[in-house]
Amino acid sequence: MNQIVNQFAHIFIHYYSNKTASSCKLFISEPTQNQERLLGCLFGILEINTPSRENAPLINLLINELEETYYSKAENENIKLEECFENTLKEVNSKFHQLIKERQITLVGNLNENTIKEKINLGIGVIKDNQLYLSYLNNINIFLIHRTKQDFKIIDIKKIASNENSEGQETSNLFANLLSGEVNPPDFLFLANGNFLDFISTERIQKIISSLPLHKAAEYFKNSLLQHEGNNFAAIIIKSSHGDTQTDKEPASLTSITELNYTESITEKLLTPSFWNILKNLPHKLFVFFSRFKRRQKQPVKETLEQTVSGEIPTEISQVKPRGIWQSIWGFISNIFIKIYKGLKNFIANNQFLTARINNLKLKLHIKITLLKNFFKKIPNLSKILFFIAIIMIILFIYSIYYLKHQQKSTINQKEYQELTGKIEELKNQAESDLIYGDEAKARDEISEAQKLLATLPLESKKQKETNENLNNSLQTIIAKLRHITIISDPTLIADLSTLEENNIDIQNMVLDKNNIDVFNSFNNSNFVINLETRETKKYMTNLTDIGVIIRARSIDNKILLYHDKNAFIQYQDNKYSPYSVATPANGHLIDFVFYNARLYSLDLTSNQIYRQPQADTGFGPGVTWLKSSEDFKDIVAMSIDTNIWLLDKTGKILKFTKGRKQNFETTNLEPILEEPTKLFTSDGTKYLYILEPKNKRIVVLDKNGQLVIQYFSETFNNLRDFIIIEKEKKIFVANENKIYFFNLSHL
Repeated sequence: MNQIVNQFAHIFIHYYSNKTASSCKLFISEPTQNQERLLGCLFGILEINTPSRENAPLINLLINELEETYYSKAENENIKLEECFENTLKEVNSKFHQLIKERQITLVGNLNENTIKEKINLGIGVIKDNQLYLSYLNNINIFLIHRTKQDFKIIDIKKIASNENSEGQETSNLFANLLSGEVNPPDFLFLANGNFLDFISTERIQKIISSLPLHKAAEYFKNSLLQHEGNNFAAIIIKSSHGDTQTDKEPASLTSITELNYTESITEKLLTPSFWNILKNLPHKLFVFFSRFKRRQKQPVKETLEQTVSGEIPTEISQVKPRGIWQSIWGFISNIFIKIYKGLKNFIANNQFLTARINNLKLKLHIKITLLKNFFKKIPNLSKILFFIAIIMIILFIYSIYYLKHQQKSTINQKEYQELTGKIEELKNQAESDLIYGDEAKARDEISEAQKLLATLPLESKKQKETNENLNNSLQTIIAKLRHITIISDPTLIADLSTLEENNIDIQNMVLDKNNIDVFNSFNNSNFVINLETRETKKYMTNLTDIGVIIRARSIDNKILLYHDKNAFIQYQDNKYSPYSVATPANGHLIDFVFYNARLYSLDLTSNQIYRQPQADTGFGPGVTWLKSSEDFKDIVAMSIDTNIWLLDKTGKILKFTKGRKQNFETTNLEPILEEPTKLFTSDGTKYLYILEPKNKRIVVLDKNGQLVIQYFSETFNNLRDFIIIEKEKKIFVANENKIYFFNLSHL
C-alpha cells in the first residue's frame, strides 16, 4: 500500500483598513517529523467579524494555544488521533473562556463575552494520512472535491454535517461542531472564509483546483481576488496523493499551449544574442515597472501572505506606506515615461520606413554578433586561454593603477589632515601663551581661526571624530578663560523656603536688613526672614488687605520700602507692614525705584520718565521730571544708581544717564551677549555693574566702562530670581527657585 502524502497551498489577502469588516488569519502547523508521524498536521482559518484591529491578537492567541496544546500530547505514543484532537479543543475552549472572565484578554468594540461566539468564524482541522477531523463555527466554507469515474465533484461537507448533527449545542463552546472522515487520493479538501465564495463560485473552485497544479491554482485565485480591494480572503487547499506520484504534474489537456509558448520563447532566446535581447526588452521592462509602481500607489495598506510552498506559512508582511511628496514626484515622472513610451511605440508602429530601418539595424547587428561568435569558436583552445589571461592581466593592470592613485590620494589627504591638526594645535598653544601675557584680543583671534580650521576637518573615521572632539574640548577650555567664566560647582545652601510653604512661592525681591535677609513672596505678599548667623527662617503674612502684588522692594533708612501694582507704596519694619506716603504719577506704572542722596528716583513706564522726589517728614513729596530727553522705556526691567542712573533693557542693553542726559555705553568682550537679563545692581561704593541673567545661568560683572570682568556660572542656577551683593564680605546671595544660596566673589 502506497503512503499517502498531503500537500498544502493557501491564499491569504488581508487589508488593514477601516473599510474592512473583519480581522482574519490562517495557519498550517509545521510539526517535527515525530509529531507529524503521530499527530499529523494541524491547520485552520479564524476570523473575527469586527473592524477593530486591536482584536487581531485574539486570533494569534487562539492559534498559539491550539498548536502548543495539540502537539504537547505527542509524548504519549499510544494516544488516538480523534481523542487527542477533541481533548485539545476542550482544553483551549476552557482556557480561552477563563482568560476572558479574568479580564486577561482585551476585547475591543462590539466584541464582548456575550457576543464573542457569534462574532468568530473558525474552521480547525487535523489530517493524518487519509484521516480528517474538523471543527467549525459560523461562516466557514468546507468542501471535498471528490474524484468520480467521469470527473471531479464538489461536496459541501458542512451542509451534510449540519443535516446529520442534532440541534442545541453548548452555547459557550467555540468548537462544538465536530466532524470526521477520510480524504483519499486523488481528492482535495478546500476551506475558505465567507468572503471567498462572494467572488468565486463553487463550480469555478472545483474546475481550477482539479485542473491546475496546487501552487498554480492558489496563484490563480490570488490574482483573481486582488482586484477586490477592501475584502479579506483566506483559503486552504489540501491535496491527497500517493507518495510515488508526481505532485505537481499538469494535465496534458491544459499544458499543451503553455508548453508551446515556452518552447517558442526558449527558441527565440537561443537564436537571439543575449545583449540584443536585453536591449530589445528594456523599454518594455521599464514600462511594466512604472505601471506596477503606479498601480501600487493606489493600493491601501495591506498584508499579503502569498507564498504557496507546501506545508509552510510565510510571515513576511508587505506594506505600502501613505503617499508622500517623493511618491507623488515619482508617480508624475512615471506617468510622463509611460506616455512617452506609448507615443514612441505608436509612432514607430505607424511609420513603415522607420520600422524597416530598425529591423534592418537589428539584422545587421545580429549578423555581426553571429560572425564574431563564429570567429571566436574557430580560435584554438590555447589561443582562447591566452586571450582570457590577457584580459585578466589588463583588468589587474587597470586595478593596480587605480589602487596606486587611490593610495597616493589617501597619503596626500592624510598629510593635509596632519598639517591642519598641527596648525590648530599651534594656534591653541599660541592663544594660551597670549592669555598668560594678558593679550586677550590676540588670543581671541587665534581661537577664532582655530575654530574655522576645525570645521574643515573630515569626520569619516572613528579616530578622526575622536581627534575632532579632543581639539574642540581644548579650544572650549581656552574660550572659557577668554570669557572669564568662573564655574560655581557647589554654591552653599542657606535656606529652602519650600519647607515652610510647599507651593505658591514667587520670589521677586530680596533685601538685606542688618543681619537678616528679607525675601518677599509676590504670590501672596508674604515674606520670609532668614537670620544669616543661625540660618533660621521665619515666615510672616502681610497684615494689610488692600494692597496689590508687590513689584519692587528696596532698603531705605532702616526700613524697607515696597511698591505694589496698585500704584502705591507700603513700608515693612519690625515684621509689620504699614502704608507709606509717596506721591506717584496718576495712572503710573513704576518699573523700579532707587534711593540716593535723600531723594527717591522712580522710573515710570506710562510716561517714559524718571521722577526725582524729595524726602519729607512722612514720606516723599511730588516728583519732578529728571530726564532731559525723550526715551522709550518699554523694555526696561531694572534700574540702579551711583552718580549716574543705570537702566537695564531686557534685550541686553545697558543705558547710562548723567544729569538727565543719555551717555554712550557699550559692553566689551562679553560672550555670549546678554539674553533677557532681569536685575541690575551698582552703587557709588563699587567699581562694578552686576547683572542677573537667568537664561544662561549666570551673574555677569562689568566695570563701569563696559569691560567684562568675570562671569559666575552654575548648573544649579536653573531659575534665578534675585541677588544681593556684599562687597565688604566678598559674598553674593542668590535666590534660585525656592532656595537661597551664597558663594564668594573671586574678582574682589
